[in-house]
Amino acid sequence: MKKLIGIILTLCLVLSLTVSALAASKPEITKQPETATTSKKGAVSFSVTVKGTVSSYTWYFVNPETGDKVSGKKLSSVVKGVKVSNPNSKKISLSRVPDSMHGWSVYCHVNGNGYKIDSDTVFLYVNGMAVPGEEPSPSSEGSNESAAVPEAAPASAESGQEPAPADTTDAPAPSSAEADVQPEGGDAGEGADSDIIAENRTITVTSPSKVLLKLDSKGNATDAAPVSSLEFTNAGSFAVRSDDPIKSWTVNGIRFEPAQPVNEFKVTNVTESIVLDIKTVRTSTAEAELDESKICKVTCKGCTFTYLSKGLRSVTEGEVPSGARIKVIADNSDLASGGYSVNSGEPESVGKASLQLTVTEDVTIVAGK
Repeated sequence: MKKLIGIILTLCLVLSLTVSALAASKPEITKQPETATTSKKGAVSFSVTVKGTVSSYTWYFVNPETGDKVSGKKLSSVVKGVKVSNPNSKKISLSRVPDSMHGWSVYCHVNGNGYKIDSDTVFLYVNGMAVPGEEPSPSSEGSNESAAVPEAAPASAESGQEPAPADTTDAPAPSSAEADVQPEGGDAGEGADSDIIAENRTITVTSPSKVLLKLDSKGNATDAAPVSSLEFTNAGSFAVRSDDPIKSWTVNGIRFEPAQPVNEFKVTNVTESIVLDIKTVRTSTAEAELDESKICKVTCKGCTFTYLSKGLRSVTEGEVPSGARIKVIADNSDLASGGYSVNSGEPESVGKASLQLTVTEDVTIVAGK
């Protein structure tokens, strides 16, 4: 018996020492990568310092427009022109960086001794990148108050541009080099005095989502009905509101991301036409609480829909509980190019093969309106 007890104690000691050794060798990131900026077709590098046993480093680059993630090893095959050195080391280097990588996020996945950890996510910026079809906006250095968007700064706590909920600090928009003359008193509304601004121009703001609200010179909404397109004369301001928390937005290719998702932000001093792309945090099908007591009727014209939780597989008409998530698919690409209209509203998701939405009332969806 004593011999058996001795064997058991020995095994326990060995196991304890083994666990301690494994814990001691867990990789620990002691120096995080940093956001980097390069010139057009320039070079840039990202590095990470790790304490402990490391079996592999894998760098990942994420496209802010699509959310697609690509490893450093495959980056040159996905992004035309860029050259990659040491993709699986603690320091990765890029050369001939194209404009298309402006605003991409970067992080390193570290694997060692059975542990997997990710570094902080940082950003890659390209100086002097011109917006397609527009003249380049001035950078944050030397710009006046109307040129309020830094050339390469996400709206995060780190950049000091963190947005706030309604009626708090505004999140400014880019300014055109052609429109640096503002009305006296800061009035950016449509009623600008022609004696102050000699030539009238039409400023257009568009968004894939119907969340735009025109603001007056005091920042109050002038129309309670959200739209997907606004027009101003020479200058203007607008608010963006969403029932789903907004996690990030992109203004003419420049990405902004608050420290925490918000339901509203404001864009002021709009002096050039801009395209706004908004990313929201949506509730997954598994998390959605469906109200089975209320049934909604869905009708698709020129399209079919699928109830993502159960039943109603690819039908044009049917009933779903309130709160159900459905996926809508156009009958053909011609209809998809015209977008989808919900209850006779403005077409959205133009050019998209499909879209998803949460049904809370009877809806009629028309593809290609």
